[in-house]
Amino acid sequence: MAQGEAPLAGLRVLELATGVAGPYAGRLLAMLGATVVKVEPPGGDPARTQQVDDEPLATTSPLYLHLNAGKHNATAADPAGFDVVIDDRVRHQLPGGHLPGGASPTGPLWISVTPYGFEADDAGGIDHDVLAQARSGLIGVQGDPGREPLRLPGWQAQYQAGATAAVAALAGLRLHGARHVDVSWTACLMTGCELHFAEGLASGKRWPPTGPFPVTAFPGGALPCLDGFVVPGSFRDVDWEMQCVLYDQIDMLDDERYRTRAARARHVDEVWERIRGWYAERTKDAIFQLALDTPWTVGKVMTGSEALTDPHLDQRGFLGPLATPDGTVTGPLRPFRTLGIPVADQRVRARGESDGEAAVAAPRRAVARRPLAGVRLLEVTTAWAGPYVGNLLGSLGVDVTKFEGLPPFDGYRVLRLHSDADPEHVAAMKVDNRWFDASALHNAVNRNKRGVVANLSSDEGRALFLDLARSADAVLCNFTSKVLPSLGLAFEDLVKVNPGIVVVRMPAFGTLGPYSEAAGYGTVVEGMGGFGARFGYETEGARISDLYWPDPVAGVHAALAILTGLERRDRTGEGSDIDLAHMEVMWNAVGEGVVTASQRGTDLGRMGNREPGAAASGFVAAADGRWVAYVGASAAVDAAARAAEGRRWPEMVAAVRAAGGAAEVVNEVLDAAADPRLADRFETVDHPVTGPARHVRAPFVVDGRPTVTRRRAPRFDEHTDEVLTQRAGYDAERLAALRAARVVGGTLPPPSALGL
Repeated sequence: MAQGEAPLAGLRVLELATGVAGPYAGRLLAMLGATVVKVEPPGGDPARTQQVDDEPLATTSPLYLHLNAGKHNATAADPAGFDVVIDDRVRHQLPGGHLPGGASPTGPLWISVTPYGFEADDAGGIDHDVLAQARSGLIGVQGDPGREPLRLPGWQAQYQAGATAAVAALAGLRLHGARHVDVSWTACLMTGCELHFAEGLASGKRWPPTGPFPVTAFPGGALPCLDGFVVPGSFRDVDWEMQCVLYDQIDMLDDERYRTRAARARHVDEVWERIRGWYAERTKDAIFQLALDTPWTVGKVMTGSEALTDPHLDQRGFLGPLATPDGTVTGPLRPFRTLGIPVADQRVRARGESDGEAAVAAPRRAVARRPLAGVRLLEVTTAWAGPYVGNLLGSLGVDVTKFEGLPPFDGYRVLRLHSDADPEHVAAMKVDNRWFDASALHNAVNRNKRGVVANLSSDEGRALFLDLARSADAVLCNFTSKVLPSLGLAFEDLVKVNPGIVVVRMPAFGTLGPYSEAAGYGTVVEGMGGFGARFGYETEGARISDLYWPDPVAGVHAALAILTGLERRDRTGEGSDIDLAHMEVMWNAVGEGVVTASQRGTDLGRMGNREPGAAASGFVAAADGRWVAYVGASAAVDAAARAAEGRRWPEMVAAVRAAGGAAEVVNEVLDAAADPRLADRFETVDHPVTGPARHVRAPFVVDGRPTVTRRRAPRFDEHTDEVLTQRAGYDAERLAALRAARVVGGTLPPPSALGL
């Protein structure tokens, strides 16, 4: 491979899937240089004619253009000539119920990406996104108390499943003997709300909808300002301190009603009354500038048209021209920044245009890939987006070592989404430091890892990290852009000790560009990444969820980044420096909005809970306190849903289906945990502090077997000596000296000593 060649050049992918999920997987792989050949069914990919809002289409759908640039398009292709096949059929739709060729050891890796799994009777369709969201438990607490739930905008289930399918493709090629990986939209959504599952399963409690302002960190949510909406971040003490200074209301710092996050949660209306005038007088650009000038974290709610002119996205080269049969449009070009991308081919080809091209029938390229079971990842992360990566890849066999400091340790050790979430036996641990090892959130997202505690800011800490990096394959960091370089652990430092190392940094706004030094949380990125402008009830101007949705979106794309770097290393022996911005991967997951703004010069219309292009869609209330989501192609479906409203939910679902529509009861996380259709999505993991705990599985079924947790989450400082002995060859004397100097290890004080 030449120095500037794309990292996946030579990988051959056959795309048989239609709609969003499979084509997004193919688009990601094409963005990274793979040869992707799309073969559409006789009627064509339905995404070609899929509306994106209420405005009728004048040309090919912006959704199709976003998802299918950079691919060849043929009327037929032999799967035997490909490394990977991406398909969206369930078993009963295949001839004889078998994968073509029986998924032979010499054939391609087959990736199935469907709404409910390869073995399901229902193959679904592009309009089943809201139904998968309903079944998964994801949207059970989204919305206002007493009102219908809120679906996530666009096709989030399918985008997340598509990104996961791309991970499955690159990972599956490294799983010895694997021939088929099954990825369902529902499983991906459940992993994407793993925090809510972890807390609900641990406490056994249900949580009411939180409304438009997430009370766990107020001021928060999409707050109206002079010309739009902004999203304050209020998680750190410094965020609140800076706000009080900027509001010119210093007295709130000492007021017991507002001093802490928990206190502000009890006085949301009072806080908003005091600060609303400040926002009303300022533009969102002026307020966002404060994020660049001060330690406060705040974002602005951006639309597709604003993305087209955003200076940060422009400097990073995220957007660019897509050549289509209908003319040139602008859309996302890549999932992250690294050598060799974006690739030159960004064409959207007409149906059958690639027939006869050499690329369609080219032979597979032999690559000696290192098995995942031998891959070592050093994870310098906190919270969720970064830890999501290690948990995901660890479930497939990657050996993950997570680093924490003392201070700061991972804040998820003390985070509870609700103040009374701990079950009694865990709450009783708050008198000693066992409580830090009992967080349901931390223990969910940090499975499949060893835990090391080290002060990497010291010379000795830097040296031990380099000692471990010598035998590592990848390093992942989700702190701000300057953290690794400031520690002397930039890519240039790491590649000196390990020329083939893959380094992925994933701050909110990336490591390059005018916003790169600003911090960002999932809520802020929902605004900056185009999600917030489309989420919420139809009459709202913008809204932010309490799911921290960009975290799992960024996490699955970062897993793809690591696997992409490994592909490049196995082809060239060279390492990769990868810069992934949460803001950009979120824009990829709502990319049709950018293409729409480019095509017609206006932003997408707000759809609320309505399905774009569907004659009937929405939610109806059942008699038992549940909601039913429904979609259909005729007004008769809407009439049937409304006529059945107020009955028991199974009867309502049956009435919609009898009218020719599709329907699904909306699960809250405990409903999903009790849903027999989702039983295989859970597993029980024993932990020495909490005892057995039920968790959501990683969203892969490999050759019919769901993935399992290989390691429970580590206790604080549990594996420091083990890792340094086994991986770096340190002896007991050296370890003792490092502990005495407080370079490694340590003990956390009781929570009460930290004011918890």
